[in-house]
Amino acid sequence: MRRLRPRSVVVTIMVLVALVAGSSALTVAQDATPGPTSTPHPFTGDSAWIAYYGPQGIGLVHPDGTGDHTIDTGVPGESLLANWSPDGAKLVFTTRGGETEPLYEYDLASKTSRQLFECEDPCVGDDEPVYSPDGRTVLFIRALGPLTDTGPSDCGLWIGDVETGEVTQLTSNTDPPCDREYFAHWSPDGTQITYWRDPYKDGQPTGTSVWVMDADGTTARGLTDPEMVAGDPDWSPDGEWIVFSTYPLSEYQCCQVSNLYRMHPDGSGMEQLTQYTDENLRATQPRYTPDGEWIVFTAVTPDTRSLWVIPAEGGEPIVLVEGGIYTHGAWQPMPEGVPGGSPEAATPVV
Repeated sequence: MRRLRPRSVVVTIMVLVALVAGSSALTVAQDATPGPTSTPHPFTGDSAWIAYYGPQGIGLVHPDGTGDHTIDTGVPGESLLANWSPDGAKLVFTTRGGETEPLYEYDLASKTSRQLFECEDPCVGDDEPVYSPDGRTVLFIRALGPLTDTGPSDCGLWIGDVETGEVTQLTSNTDPPCDREYFAHWSPDGTQITYWRDPYKDGQPTGTSVWVMDADGTTARGLTDPEMVAGDPDWSPDGEWIVFSTYPLSEYQCCQVSNLYRMHPDGSGMEQLTQYTDENLRATQPRYTPDGEWIVFTAVTPDTRSLWVIPAEGGEPIVLVEGGIYTHGAWQPMPEGVPGGSPEAATPVV
């Protein structure tokens, strides 16, 4: 929903256009240290997919960098910000470019999409979807009209029933530009939600912070100091940790130092996982792998957005997909019987 973040999205589009225009010459900055390890790739032959957002929309790539292709979702406008169902068989995603911007669900087996929830007036768009741990509901942001010069009249967290299409509002934020809940994720047991907030003053962000609330929208509490400028949290599969980055990329496109941290869900035991010291290499958008052993993140240089992975407790990063524009990486869950290498690998769409 571009209407949610008028300033940030314009900057994002400008950066992406500039990066795509020069993509043939993109390389990882040579002076960015510490860099990825050059040891043999540990994920060779792994059949899982990593969903990502690139210049052509939603793409899939295997963890060893093979099979890279764009999905043809078959929906109007642009498709982006995909997240996996718990069974690894479907993707829920955001759309851009229509009169309204609803959410869709893409089925990998049938290669078809369906709209999940109606978005009728005063709804102007839905965004940032993620399945609940049982796959029965989707948590997302909804913007409500009428639109003002600074954004929607209200935007907040909603939950939609995947089967019935019924939706329920959890939170309300009516002070545009929206000081709202961004990129929310569930705890593994489905009882809590983590997200980040970005308060504005005089049209400018004043410092982001990571929060946690109960799954019914109550008992919200901040975990980080706004001066840390933290965002993009994700819950570990065992429920013991929340990983996050500083200076989240969706708000801070340029010239900040971004590192990964983890902490316990009560804010205690904070540990820094990466040690980058300037804007030549930034670590952003962290997401745990389904087994909890790794953290996928977007490695940002002045010219690229790449997918890297780091051990969950910290250590040397490994390049998954190098160069170009790859953001918002999400690793496919692989329950027993789910063929990760099929069907998308058989007929890639480019």
